[in-house]
Amino acid sequence: MKFVFIILHFCAVDSTIQTIESLRSLKHFDKSEVIVVDNGSWDHSGLTLKNKYHGIPNIHILLSSVNHGFARGNNLGYQYARKHFSPDFIIILNNDVLMTQRDFLCRVQILYHKQHFHVLGPDIQTPEGRHQNPHRIHPFTLKDVNRILRNRSIILCYLKLKRRLHLEEQVQFIEKWDTRRAAEERNGVRWDKSSRNVVLHGSALIFSKDFIMREKNAFYPGTFMWMEEEILNYLCMQKQYTLLYSPSLSVLHMGGKSVDSTIGHFDKYLIYSQCLKQSALALKHLMLRGEK
Repeated sequence: MKFVFIILHFCAVDSTIQTIESLRSLKHFDKSEVIVVDNGSWDHSGLTLKNKYHGIPNIHILLSSVNHGFARGNNLGYQYARKHFSPDFIIILNNDVLMTQRDFLCRVQILYHKQHFHVLGPDIQTPEGRHQNPHRIHPFTLKDVNRILRNRSIILCYLKLKRRLHLEEQVQFIEKWDTRRAAEERNGVRWDKSSRNVVLHGSALIFSKDFIMREKNAFYPGTFMWMEEEILNYLCMQKQYTLLYSPSLSVLHMGGKSVDSTIGHFDKYLIYSQCLKQSALALKHLMLRGEK
């Protein structure tokens, strides 16, 4: 079976190289393809990768002059894979995810033959021992999305006021509230048991041919960053696709390697809040359209 890996790269070249090299340690890697999408890296590190892997026939570096965000950036690689390789599986990885099972590809095939899935999520562990999958048991409802929009609008007003008063460093309590809220939303998550139709974490996703043959994009292209997992879950449920989480697959997620180090902490949180609100609006529009 044909496997294609897609890695979205932005500036953190050492991290991306570690991810590629971990793929090259897999059994049957020589029968796989790797597509790295350089998402408009300002440091020209996409060219560094292109030069490093020049002459290796199954590693392909796509250079984009624009940062398309998470969904559209990954979709560039997904569309390239569909057009050039006719894959049985497309595996989308963050550029800070490392493979820890040499027989990973064999395990994916076994799972597919036993449980025909459209999208599969592995156990995603952090170096601290946290398990990030399933991302959430219950998908967001329209009421949840409206709550996110209301809260994020208030937070954005608060952040703009802090900037006007030159108090950018004093936003810790809002971030702590965000952390508590995220933890509460994951109450009841069991990482040690297989589960179906849960919200899967977006740092490592496996799309089977059942999905690939029907869908031109991996992700809904109307967002820049955040909530791609929730939107993917919503659209899959609308189409009666099967989302599967299995702890028999495992990867290591190093975490947060593609963040631009030139951006300050306050600005990162401001961008997060703006993107989260934009993504929640996109999900709300999809939900309202689905109700008609």
